[in-house]
Amino acid sequence: MKTPTGMTLRERVYLPEIFKGMLVTNYHFLRNLTLHFAHLVGLAKERSAAATVQYPDQRKTYSENFRGSHRLTLRPNGDVRCTACFMCATACPAQCIYIEAGEHPDPQVEKYPLRYEIDTLRCIYCGLCVEACPCDAIRMDTHVHPRIWGFDRKDFIETKEVLTHRSVVLEEQGRDGNMNEMLAWYKEQERRPYDRLRPELKTYTERERRRQELEQADHAERTAADMLVNARPSDG
Repeated sequence: MKTPTGMTLRERVYLPEIFKGMLVTNYHFLRNLTLHFAHLVGLAKERSAAATVQYPDQRKTYSENFRGSHRLTLRPNGDVRCTACFMCATACPAQCIYIEAGEHPDPQVEKYPLRYEIDTLRCIYCGLCVEACPCDAIRMDTHVHPRIWGFDRKDFIETKEVLTHRSVVLEEQGRDGNMNEMLAWYKEQERRPYDRLRPELKTYTERERRRQELEQADHAERTAADMLVNARPSDG
C-alpha cells in the first residue's frame, strides 16, 4: 500500500532498500575481484572485469555519435564552408562563439569568417551550433574530447586554424587522427623546459627539475659576483 508520498511502507523504512543497495555493491565488488584474480592465472580471459581506464596509456573508443570537439568543414578546394551568417553564434546558449566576418574574394560568395573562435571553457557541447548551421560548416564528429591542459584562458580558445586543421586530420588520418595528435601534443608539453615567463608551468614534473637547475645557476652567478666585489682592493 502506497502512502500519499508515493512510497510503500517498505520503502519508507529504508533498511530493506539500504540492504539491497549493499547487496548490489558487494556483488559487483566480489565479481570483479574474482575475475581479476582469474585473469592473473590465465582463466576467464573472455570475461571482462570492470577496471579504471589508465588514461592516457589506455583509452576507450568513443561511439560514432559521440559529441566531441568542434571542427569547421572544408570545400573541395580547401576553403572553409562557413559563410559567417552568425546562425551558430545566435543559437549558442553559452555565447562562446565569436565570428568576425569579411568580404570573400570570390564574388559568388557573400562573406566568410576572418576569425572564428570557440571558448571551450564556456562551451557546454550541446550541439545546437551544428543544428543551426544552414551549410553544414560546423560539426562535432572529431571523436576527440576537449583539451584539458592549460594555465590561461587563452589556452582554451580554439581558433579558425585549429578548427579547420581538425577537418584536414580527419580526412587524412581517419577517426583516430585527432586523438593521436592531441595525445602527442600532451607529451610535447610535458617535455618542454621550464619557462621563466610562466612560472605556473612548474607543476609538471620535468619543469620542476628545470626550475631547480635555473635557481642553482642563478645562485652560483650571484655568489661569484659577490666574491668578485669582495676581492677588489678598497680605495683607502
